Amino acid sequence: MIIMFIGPSSSGKDFFYEKTLKKYDFNEIILLTTRPKRVNEVEGKEYYFIDNETMDQLDKNGNLIERRDYETVNGIWSYATRGDNINLDENYLVINTWEAYKSYIDYFGKDVVYPFYFELDPNIRFERAYEREKKQEKKNYLEMCRRFIADNEDFTDYWIEKYNPIIINNDGTVEETEKQIDNNIKKLIKK
Repeated sequence: MIIMFIGPSSSGKDFFYEKTLKKYDFNEIILLTTRPKRVNEVEGKEYYFIDNETMDQLDKNGNLIERRDYETVNGIWSYATRGDNINLDENYLVINTWEAYKSYIDYFGKDVVYPFYFELDPNIRFERAYEREKKQEKKNYLEMCRRFIADNEDFTDYWIEKYNPIIINNDGTVEETEKQIDNNIKKLIKK
């Protein structure tokens, strides 16, 4: 089983991903990216940080389940998932996007990939994104704003209607959100 946390930037995915990994015996699917590492990110934990040539070679060799390229204010940043290290006899947790979810179900089948969609008031998301960016050594407010605008286009109700994810409303307390996640994971484990 693969549980995929999906949602716009600063919706709480990363925070609850860490809490969920600690609570359950899930393997991580660590994505590849060509974007620069942020302050406090660790190679092999949040991402594997690689260069464009390596990303292109993995793609050319057919090692990627999915790849997304984003035009940012700093140039093209790519994100991808390797497929050659996932064993479906085990349980996995990953953070990704709707486009990636589609690629995962095309690759593995819909009966093993479960989307958890994180909702949060956009005002709170923007405040969180701003606070995170203030902590960066090299602040990039233009990219933060570009991403916020892109997320409003990328995370519309269209995807919710199309894929019927498990909705995680993160407008409450940490405990309330954690309880939503736990209840849904327990249902999936019983299947």
